[in-house]
Amino acid sequence: MKKSVCIEMLFTEVPFEDRFGLAKGSGFDYIEFWSWKEKDIQKIKELCRVYDLKIASFSGDQDFSMVDENQKEDYIAFVQESIEIAKLLDCNNLVIHSNALGENGVVINHYPNIAQTNKIAAMLDVLKTLAMEAEKSNVTLVLEALNTMVDHSGNFLAFTREAAELIKSVNSSYIKILYDVYHMQIMEGNIINTLKAYIDVIGYIHIADVPGRHEPGTGEINFSNIMKTLKKLKYDGIIGFELAPLHNSTKAARNILAL
Repeated sequence: MKKSVCIEMLFTEVPFEDRFGLAKGSGFDYIEFWSWKEKDIQKIKELCRVYDLKIASFSGDQDFSMVDENQKEDYIAFVQESIEIAKLLDCNNLVIHSNALGENGVVINHYPNIAQTNKIAAMLDVLKTLAMEAEKSNVTLVLEALNTMVDHSGNFLAFTREAAELIKSVNSSYIKILYDVYHMQIMEGNIINTLKAYIDVIGYIHIADVPGRHEPGTGEINFSNIMKTLKKLKYDGIIGFELAPLHNSTKAARNILAL
């Protein structure tokens, strides 16, 4: 298992470009961030070279929603553009969602007038189309279900089972689940059994504790048992720590690396 740190949430005591050095100095070899549109991609590439870091993932979608069939072409075009950026950064994973997210993760459109079956059909259509692009580029698209109770009210994809059904229907090794422990503890709990049930379609894992989305050990989740389970399941992918430090980033990094 490889540990990645999200520099959108950790090391925010300093400007974005200074977080690369802090991440490496804290013991991480992988980093991740959110959207790429507003960032200096060449600068990121250079900072990764200087500090010998790898980009584990970033967001592959942004302004468009997969559940809206009227946005299909725009959604696919944006992800295709993201794939090209991923190739430039030697990044193997792009995070995708059912709905477009705005500032602070606010769901831009809840689409209350679109039936659930139509949303699923639209997502499946997009994922099957993107599977070919992902396979050709050797970039895995990881589909993330989000909690709708605390952070992302109105997001369509909110449970692991629904995400797994979509992934299995697409049947591509380049379309996987991003299983976010924080989001799924809020929505469904039963983390260990869920990991066991769906490990074959999980391609990426995010970790933060509940409540508060802080580092492991600050809330209710038994991360020691989760890590033991992942080892037994022989999960060898990325574990991304997308969390807000309870006190400071240095202490949070120590807690993360001690897992």
